[in-house]
Amino acid sequence: MSHQITVRKDGTEEFFSAGSTPVWHRLGQRTERAITSGAALRMAALDWKVEECPIHADIAGEMSEITTHKSIVRRDTKAVLGVVGRRYKPVQNEEAFEWLDGLVGSRLAMYETAGSIRNGALVWALVRLPGELRIANTDDVVKPFILCVNSHDGSVAFRALNTAVRVVCSNTLTLALRNAGPDAIAVKHTDSIHDRLADAQEVLGLAVTEHRRFEAHMNLLAERKFRKRDFETYLDKVLGPASRQLVDGKEPDLTAARQQITANFDHELQRLKGIEHTAWSAFNAVGQYVDWERPTRGAAGRERDERRFASIMFGQGADLKRRAWTTALAMTGVR
Repeated sequence: MSHQITVRKDGTEEFFSAGSTPVWHRLGQRTERAITSGAALRMAALDWKVEECPIHADIAGEMSEITTHKSIVRRDTKAVLGVVGRRYKPVQNEEAFEWLDGLVGSRLAMYETAGSIRNGALVWALVRLPGELRIANTDDVVKPFILCVNSHDGSVAFRALNTAVRVVCSNTLTLALRNAGPDAIAVKHTDSIHDRLADAQEVLGLAVTEHRRFEAHMNLLAERKFRKRDFETYLDKVLGPASRQLVDGKEPDLTAARQQITANFDHELQRLKGIEHTAWSAFNAVGQYVDWERPTRGAAGRERDERRFASIMFGQGADLKRRAWTTALAMTGVR
């Protein structure tokens, strides 16, 4: 199954998680505290390398090299992770983790989760940054993170973005790789990637500043009151317009997603003092749905947990939260 966490032949899962974040606590190796890059690399079983290998084709009984493309192969398993163009340059897992250390400081960055999916084709690390973000005069606290993602099959550029986890409900906020905003960088795997990564350190060295901007936006959303009509407009923009035509004299049935998010908007987690019925609570109602309630294919248990994790981090769930965030900002007047 394409979104499953990589499992080696000996049963080792290429995944670890730390702390108490329950979105992914049932998966992979567990540790009670966030750990440093070297330990994270070993705990997540990502201490392997890839290599570039030529591709040959049998043409009229003779093997000829295809010079326009090459394959990326795991050295340990010999698995072909992808076929890429000749200009593609791989970034090793160890290099990606060292880059994160250099970005935020090896003594400051603490790794909360790391792993791979699709047999190692996509690798990620989620790093906790020092400090916290807070809605003014409330107990609503958010922890800042940086998500780093690297692919070995050419499907995703080397990418890093600021994100966060809301403490009161453990929802991940604004994760989206396919539509990264101004709080992210993306570097293609070409001849200049290592030079570009050095430049990227300068850009993301401002991660703390970016998170303070995020905190300012959080507070603006918490000041923007949402009446019933505002909330319905918000859901129309995030989920698509709902039919409001009467059917046999009755209100039309709402989609399950819309019903659940509406219920979340009045949930106690979104009615904390200082945030009730605001754009901030509307956004978090969507986040609560994506992380905990959105239907996920697969049998109950591990398979469902894996698919939910992949969606939250890299898929449609991340896209939905990004859309919810940008819509909330737009309706608050933030450009």
